[in-house]
Amino acid sequence: MRLTALLDTLPQGGSGPWDPPQPVVPTETTPRQDTEFDLLMNSLLPCRTNDPELWFAEHSDQVERAKALCRSCPLQAGCLAGALDRQEPWGVWGGEVFVDGAVVARKRGRGRPRKSEAVAA
Repeated sequence: MRLTALLDTLPQGGSGPWDPPQPVVPTETTPRQDTEFDLLMNSLLPCRTNDPELWFAEHSDQVERAKALCRSCPLQAGCLAGALDRQEPWGVWGGEVFVDGAVVARKRGRGRPRKSEAVAA
């Protein structure tokens, strides 16, 4: 936290004692509630119901399948925003392919690229 932001939280004026803000304590949840929430999330999120390796696959057909599954996810926008903030090095995040921390249109497979017919002619 920057010092100026911290100073803005201090009460202005007066010479009385300062009461620092109290930390927010999360409410207690029961293990049953946690389990129900996890089950609900697992059923809604395609990255939790399918093979996790699919989102980090090397083959372009598998990568395209992961992107298609992401399109039905309710958290797609948040997932993409988080991946952009974290500069994810690779994988499919929010329906987009990341390579070296940047979004790319398509993931190129390993090895040499195919020779196009236009170049060969």
